[in-house]
Amino acid sequence: MKQKQYILHSWTIEVIAVLLASMIAFQVCNIFGIRMSLLPFIMATGYVILKLMYHLCITVARYIIEAIPPSFWVFKKKGSKKTLALASFPISNCEEVQKKRMELFHYEYQREQQQYQQQKEKEDDEKLNAILKYTRDTFKRFDLDETEIYQICESVRYFVANRQVLSVTKIHIKKHSSLTQISLKNFAWNIAFQYNNR
Repeated sequence: MKQKQYILHSWTIEVIAVLLASMIAFQVCNIFGIRMSLLPFIMATGYVILKLMYHLCITVARYIIEAIPPSFWVFKKKGSKKTLALASFPISNCEEVQKKRMELFHYEYQREQQQYQQQKEKEDDEKLNAILKYTRDTFKRFDLDETEIYQICESVRYFVANRQVLSVTKIHIKKHSSLTQISLKNFAWNIAFQYNNR
């Protein structure tokens, strides 16, 4: 339960930081006349500054709380000898360390996941570009014209994006004596093999 609350708390802080960074970035661009193409960089800078301020506030608050003597946080109820704590400070070091580790792990995991996703997208783009070049080179050898090769490239692009063959098509390619069914099957198999669809 505490872990779910902690994750919800972390997500809430992240969402607020991103929204604030966005609002500040728009205002900065508007006030200083900065091009909107630089908006993502300004947003990222604002986000980093907000996160640094957040962590600075947490650190300062911890030092302030630790500096206050524990006797300050306890008072006696009138007519009773029981003492009641106003707040449960300070948190034990073990729990604090675990929270910090969880937060660090969370941020590292998100950063690694983002880097992995960016790397995967880059590799997928490079793979698609190589396949489209292979498609152009293959069909140039069979003397297809530019329009026909374009239609085939778009069909390949559709296959890569949707992992299925284009079912309804308006592709019109003239019959070429040099282009055989075996060469078409080889071409299709080579493309499908790259994406593990055989």
